[in-house]
Amino acid sequence: MSTDDEFAYYVINLDRSKERWQRINEHLQSMGIGAQRISAVYGADLPDEEIARYYTPHLNQKQFFMSLKPAEIGCFMSHLKVLKSFVEQSDKAYAVILEDDVEFIGDVLAYHAQWLQAVQGEEPVMLKLFSRRQVYGTVVHTNHSTIKPHLVPLGTQAAVLNRSAAYQLLKAWSQFGMPVDVAYQHFWQHGVRVLVTVGNHVNEISAQLGGSNIANKQVLPLTYKIKREFKRSWFRLKLKLISMFYYLTS
Repeated sequence: MSTDDEFAYYVINLDRSKERWQRINEHLQSMGIGAQRISAVYGADLPDEEIARYYTPHLNQKQFFMSLKPAEIGCFMSHLKVLKSFVEQSDKAYAVILEDDVEFIGDVLAYHAQWLQAVQGEEPVMLKLFSRRQVYGTVVHTNHSTIKPHLVPLGTQAAVLNRSAAYQLLKAWSQFGMPVDVAYQHFWQHGVRVLVTVGNHVNEISAQLGGSNIANKQVLPLTYKIKREFKRSWFRLKLKLISMFYYLTS
């Protein structure tokens, strides 16, 4: 029988978003969960030399179809910060990483058996707990709704991972050139097995909280938007084809 002693809970939260931290902390405490708050990196405030340590235009041109916004850089660095905190400061076997605009559906304890079945062992594994769209793939644990997806869904709302996965991701992402959720999709590059729950374990409630608090509001020319969407469609098509190839051969 699993207990919370096996899981270290982390919540990524901007310093200016005190109400969001208070809300999710009270939500978790109501289920007997103590979470560590990780101060999110606000990309717009980062000095150029700090950005250059992690994000490089050279990698960006190779890995993605457009330059990353400061918010995307900050988001990636926030997730690296969580992983580093877990491997350096926690003695728990597994990390549960949450963004501050989610809430669990039902009792967390009811999910522990599924989480453990997915991520226990020496293999680096991550289990994503949320997807906005239906995910297709192969059922890997018949007793629970856990699948190996054809294409890892976007989003970084909630996930569970083991210590091997945390080390592997930190090693693979010493520098980056694409958004963190897109980087998770490239499992053949970072070497972590990414699984997904069929039914969501959390609800995303960003809209109820006033929407994203890291997005940069910017008016862009129509020609730029058209060009960007064409590049996005081509990138997604290539990603689907490559992902399916590795899915079938791994």
